[in-house]
Amino acid sequence: MKKQDWAERLKKLPPYLFAEIDRQKSSLKEKGVKFIDLSIGDPDILAPAKVIDVIYKSAKVKDNQKYALDQGKLSLRIAIKKWVKNRFAVKLDENKEILPLIGSKEGLVHFPLGFVNKGDYVIIPSPGYPGYRGAALFAGASVYEAALLRENNFLPDLGKVPIGVRNKAKIIYLNYPNNPTTALAPMSFLEKVVKFCSKYGIILAYDNAYSEIYFEDKPHSILEVKGAREIAVEFHSFSKTFCMTGFRIGWAHGASELVSTLLKVKTNIDSGIFGAIQAGARFALEKEQSYVKNLRKEFKNRRDFFIKNLQKIGLGNAYADSTFYVWVKLPRGIKSSMDFVKYLINEKRIIATPGIGFGKYGRGYARFALTVKKDILKKAIDLLEKI
Repeated sequence: MKKQDWAERLKKLPPYLFAEIDRQKSSLKEKGVKFIDLSIGDPDILAPAKVIDVIYKSAKVKDNQKYALDQGKLSLRIAIKKWVKNRFAVKLDENKEILPLIGSKEGLVHFPLGFVNKGDYVIIPSPGYPGYRGAALFAGASVYEAALLRENNFLPDLGKVPIGVRNKAKIIYLNYPNNPTTALAPMSFLEKVVKFCSKYGIILAYDNAYSEIYFEDKPHSILEVKGAREIAVEFHSFSKTFCMTGFRIGWAHGASELVSTLLKVKTNIDSGIFGAIQAGARFALEKEQSYVKNLRKEFKNRRDFFIKNLQKIGLGNAYADSTFYVWVKLPRGIKSSMDFVKYLINEKRIIATPGIGFGKYGRGYARFALTVKKDILKKAIDLLEKI
């Protein structure tokens, strides 16, 4: 058979950051080398036990073994509606403004397919979740990286987006609480974003996957902002809120036109979410708020411990305002985040994530995930002390 070349859209994609890290981990495992994994945000904490029970029982129900509705179960959409109202004081229509997803990543990546044409721009945060870039390129868009710089509290300076980009932009992705910088977005900034998008006719895809992983200040929903309901869609994830990463379930809510367009895309791609998973997700939203509170407490303890000890060993230039990550400025004298991460793997057997993997403005940083217990974090600190 003739060897087939990749499609041009694949050639434009950089190597997917976390797939590369997985390959490195697999290589170490094959060699029998033990390592400390502080790379990917996949918590070690078990999902709520009662959620598992609900899924187990629901899996035996025949209706849940059939194709699911593309729009998701009405019972789940109503549970989402109630949760959003309780959490953000935002009222939603469960039939027009809510759409369950096979994980928030699925929705975020498929979203541009409903709106973007060749020649359009998609604005992505840099550093930012790599899926945004892939979403834009798969849809045939040009990408503009909006810098998240420390001097601007890791918020993009929208005034620096070129006029030519603004006029051709269809979508801007934003993500607060932010991965990887851990920054939070104040209401004053969100109001500026909504005005910016409204002025230039740009759709705001607001990734709020980490809305419940906070420590001091409570994150907002973009729909709390006046005018956002006309231009924004917000994405949420059960992966972070309930440690249900492998279950693959999340949702989108927002402007009915945007939600319905995403639904149209999805009806041509997937066949809905396994009904038992939807039942478990509904139970989590309705009954597991104490689990979420305890989860925050655990991650705060890990964060405080890790930050305190980083300061002791001279790596105190770090940020951990929310999420379960720590965004660390590279030690003095080290310029390449890739070189730093390779050094950690080869010499310290610690796996972290290079900042450059999140975009060009991530250079000079590395990200550590607090997804292991404190005793393992202590071992990592002991090893880092000897850099």
